[in-house]
Amino acid sequence: MSVKLEVAQEILLNLVKVMPKEKVVLSECWRRVLGETVVSDMDFPPFDRSPLDGYALIDAEVAGATPESPVILQQIDYIPAGETPHKPVIPGTACRIMTGAPIPPGATGVIRLEDTIVDGDKVTILDGRGAGKNICLRGEEIAREEEVIFQGTVINAGVMGMLAVLGKSRPAVFCKPRVALIATGSEIVPVDFPLTPGKIRNSNSFMLSAQAAEAGAQTVLLGNASDNVDEIAHLLETASDCDVFITTGGASVGDYDFISEVYKKLGITLLFERVSIKPGMPVLAGIRDGKLYFGLSGNPAAAAISFEQLVRPVLMKMGGRKVWWRPRIKAILAAPFKKMTGAKRFVWARCWQTNNDILVEPSRAQGNGMLKSAMGANAIIVIPENSPPLPLNAEVEVILLVDA
Repeated sequence: MSVKLEVAQEILLNLVKVMPKEKVVLSECWRRVLGETVVSDMDFPPFDRSPLDGYALIDAEVAGATPESPVILQQIDYIPAGETPHKPVIPGTACRIMTGAPIPPGATGVIRLEDTIVDGDKVTILDGRGAGKNICLRGEEIAREEEVIFQGTVINAGVMGMLAVLGKSRPAVFCKPRVALIATGSEIVPVDFPLTPGKIRNSNSFMLSAQAAEAGAQTVLLGNASDNVDEIAHLLETASDCDVFITTGGASVGDYDFISEVYKKLGITLLFERVSIKPGMPVLAGIRDGKLYFGLSGNPAAAAISFEQLVRPVLMKMGGRKVWWRPRIKAILAAPFKKMTGAKRFVWARCWQTNNDILVEPSRAQGNGMLKSAMGANAIIVIPENSPPLPLNAEVEVILLVDA
């Protein structure tokens, strides 16, 4: 008996335990998940500063300056970035100032260098418009005690920079879940083995390793095992330090589908053994000592879809993220989809935007065992259960294969 996808997802997510945290040097935090909410201990900018090279002055004095009617001021100071002003600005004076330097006392605006003519200590202002806007005010970006970055944020380039601004040299991040991967099947050989009749190379472990890494996990490739309960069980036991365990193959009901027997042997409590989706209906999930086990199909496309819908959200939540799902949009079919659908179906696709619409086209070669359809896909079409064939220009729901 298969369970609905939404039921399976809820069962799994309710069992997820979020990973502990660790402190990591900032240079190694790219794409990690922040494990703390960062509160600023300062205003930023920490002082009123100039956003450009020019002259700090009293803006009301130069508001009407034009090339035909310029205003002439006396330069009384020079303030490079990193220095502090020596003199206040008073009527009739200006201070040469560089980008990032503090605004001197008394100044209420900054004029661009390009709008001046300098002759010794005399500064001729040719255009005084907007001088009062050319000041970055203290605290205008960040206020002291402001919550600036929230726990669960994925650390991208902007977050890296902001952590540096705030002096977080070793922020707390969530530990990455460790995922053990085993490909089962007596027909499976390692990638670097020559093929002999009846054999295929282990592609699933490398495909799923990439998917797991994208979801923020570390992967441990345990190789492949033949269709033998004891051998598969032994390999799983060698990875006791992992947090999630994934096998591919042996998840259906054939003569050599042994994963359910492996679960019994290891005392893994079975959560479900079929999910009502295509591809990927044969999928087992279990739990032992708080750790989750997944038995995915040996067919690559089916394994990839099962991972996307069941394992990825688990890893995202486990890794401390607040959003576990990829973004979904509506799009228009650029080619018909000719199959009837019983169970909910997921179709690899290419999605793009035109001037007026967002279009999506199913990839070719959508068979359970086919990998080519996933290679160029940037989206997955979601076809509801019990759907008839879909014509050209039908509106469909699309999962975008980008981070949420």
